[in-house]
Amino acid sequence: MMRSSMVEVLRQDYIRTARAKGLTRGRILLRHALPNAILPIIAMIGIDIGIFMGGIVVVESVFGWPGIGQLAWQAIQRVDIPVIMGVTMVSATAIVLGNLLADLVTPLIDPRIKLR
Repeated sequence: MMRSSMVEVLRQDYIRTARAKGLTRGRILLRHALPNAILPIIAMIGIDIGIFMGGIVVVESVFGWPGIGQLAWQAIQRVDIPVIMGVTMVSATAIVLGNLLADLVTPLIDPRIKLR
């Protein structure tokens, strides 16, 4: 995803303008292209945390690793409601914190986006 985002940004007019002004390739990449290419990645991090939390059940079950995914799976099999609720709360908290972190980092990278 990062590569495709960077390729798309490098085709923009402002990158062409920066090259025409004689800026070095490194300066163009670090100061102009990277901040604009990383914004979609940061937005996806919050969404990906939820996907990771869902996939952890499968990974821990397949490899036999002890963890929250295996705990959740065993609780579901035993219909252990308090443990299921606890795992759900931990997962929801991780997703909310991931989205919050992504929302707080975005204005640091793109000054056009302001926190209210």
